[in-house]
Amino acid sequence: MPAGLTKGVANVVSSQAVSLPSSTLRIGSLRQLIGGAVLALLAGACAVPISFYDATTYKNLTDLKVETTILVASFDTKAVAENEGKISDVAMKLQKAYEYEKGKGNANGGTMLQLEKIKGMFESDIDDYRKDPNRTLGPKFFREAAITLGQAFDIAISTENLKNKDKQ
Repeated sequence: MPAGLTKGVANVVSSQAVSLPSSTLRIGSLRQLIGGAVLALLAGACAVPISFYDATTYKNLTDLKVETTILVASFDTKAVAENEGKISDVAMKLQKAYEYEKGKGNANGGTMLQLEKIKGMFESDIDDYRKDPNRTLGPKFFREAAITLGQAFDIAISTENLKNKDKQ
């Protein structure tokens, strides 16, 4: 019997000796898997484009806010013919600002989208203005439209202002 116990103990010991390296391998494999996943997540996070603050964009947005809102507010009191030149001028400046943002690529998609929405609002105001030469929309309709347009610019301006300023 002592020989059987010895044999049994030897089997238990040898079985533990064999299982110990395999569990070590499993733990090592698990560590490698987790480490690989962490590295993949970090690499993926680094692949997200960072949009940096652009002083030209900020200036374009602030200048256009003033020009656009003053122009739209004037629709309540001025005839369409009086504003056609200014409408063309501001529309061209908005398009230039949009193209500038578009040229900066996908990292700047948020500002580009905001400018698209602003352009759409401005164009809608112009359509309403041209379709209503007798001002039946109300004496303060376009003043209110200008306020809403200004708020859209404020969002775009604050978005730009919050961007990373550590580019250089």
